[in-house]
Amino acid sequence: MDISSKSQFDTMSEAELEPVLELLEGGDPNSIALKAGITREQLFRMRDDLLSQAEHKRAELTDVPSEKIGRNEPCPCGSGKKYKHCCLGKHEAAMRTKDTEQAENLRANEKEQEQLVQRIEKAFTLLGSQQYSEAIRFALKLTKLYPNEDRLHDIVATSHLYSGECEEAIKICKNRLEVARSEKAYFIEHGRYRDAEIDRPALSYYYPPLTWLQKYWIALKTKDYKAMYPETENPKIITLVKKLQIADDTNQFPEKHSNGLELRKNALKETLDQLKTIGPEIIPYLLPLACKYSWAGIFVPEILSSYKTDMTSRALIDISMFGFAYASGASLHYLEKLGEAVIPYIEEAFARDKAFDSIKTGIVSVLGNIRVPASYELLLRLLEHESSHIVNWAGDALGKFNNVDALPAMIAANQRIGGEKMIDTAIQKLKDHEQV
Repeated sequence: MDISSKSQFDTMSEAELEPVLELLEGGDPNSIALKAGITREQLFRMRDDLLSQAEHKRAELTDVPSEKIGRNEPCPCGSGKKYKHCCLGKHEAAMRTKDTEQAENLRANEKEQEQLVQRIEKAFTLLGSQQYSEAIRFALKLTKLYPNEDRLHDIVATSHLYSGECEEAIKICKNRLEVARSEKAYFIEHGRYRDAEIDRPALSYYYPPLTWLQKYWIALKTKDYKAMYPETENPKIITLVKKLQIADDTNQFPEKHSNGLELRKNALKETLDQLKTIGPEIIPYLLPLACKYSWAGIFVPEILSSYKTDMTSRALIDISMFGFAYASGASLHYLEKLGEAVIPYIEEAFARDKAFDSIKTGIVSVLGNIRVPASYELLLRLLEHESSHIVNWAGDALGKFNNVDALPAMIAANQRIGGEKMIDTAIQKLKDHEQV
């Protein structure tokens, strides 16, 4: 590492400064220097240079007056001279230096951001190629530099989950959910994240609380489904499930998006048909696939819908809460097809796992598309829910019934939550309907 140039030092990334940061945190200088491939003397010189620059910048900022001073006013340094004949020139030079440093810091920040994105992409590639241990090690090393980079925590949690280490994944998701909630509250109050400097955006990418809540839910369900898996496997079912997982082979199916789905569906038609005729005993074999964001997992809701059992309805509700682009939407589609028969299971879902109610908006929308008295009554009860998120969606779903009798309850609920767009629109729609 070349430390001869101070200008190079100024634009070093955090990764390149890691030895100095470790030293400042109390690390052993001999081991740090050895690991970094530099001498002990170089390490201490880098530390001293960093501290010197930090002090220099601090002094520059404190020397410059925070309030505007007229040129002919007395100089704030107390010399008795006019400001223009004393410190004005020095202060103007300091401000020009500060502007230059801010531009340099911005460029360094952008460079570091690009490097971070590249490293995150590498970690996701390791995860996608099922190199879970390597993905965990690589991502954890980066979290030492970027402790609040949620993409890294996501990679670690998902790698643990796919490795069968459910408890570790659950712990990470629960912890990051608490952090996300705290950071959201801080951001709302201050307009920035806690670890962001005023004049420099934080490199960390925070997930919203809803995303971590979904990941927490997936981790919990993966553990539940693992416990449901048969102790003695059925060889015929295992063979079919393995054939279904061919969908994940990107060498055989390099196509993506809707085109990739259609090609896989056509190629696996015979396997899908067989999976739909095995019987409900196949469900415990399919549920672990549903917890993975994969091509094979996309087909699980379709197969589940062939079996009209309690487990099917509950599983489709579970998957709808995962937030997976296609599989969750497909689950809602098949729940709607079950019609009135699914309403008791939706009601049951709101009676349990209440901490996850905010990710149940999909099944609220299903109620709006099953227009029978039972779903109408359940939606009216959901207007009293403590979550404004659920109230908003319940109001939107109620609007689809075109029943003006719901207006008083909807208006009262909307006033209680402070007014939300979806329920606002539904209320206006019913008022217009009332006037017709």
